[in-house]
Amino acid sequence: MITIVATLRAKEQYREAVLEALQELVNASLQEEGCREYRLHTSIANPLEFLFYESWESKEAIDKHTQTTHFLNFQQKAAEWLDKSEINLYKPI
Repeated sequence: MITIVATLRAKEQYREAVLEALQELVNASLQEEGCREYRLHTSIANPLEFLFYESWESKEAIDKHTQTTHFLNFQQKAAEWLDKSEINLYKPI
């Protein structure tokens, strides 16, 4: 199992568009084989900041996820809509 923690910061003028696109990404990703958990959060202190907490069965499942249409579509939009993104992968100890 692999856990992903991703943090994103939207540009202010794109916050609502980012939120809508992220919710679509969650809904589609939860249907993927190998996805155990895919949760979206927003910061209490800064509504422009979002956090994903994801759990995947394997690196292969993650690799497939990053090639899906819904993921690639978001990545294309993210280049314009986001100020920052950071993605970290973790494994259980």
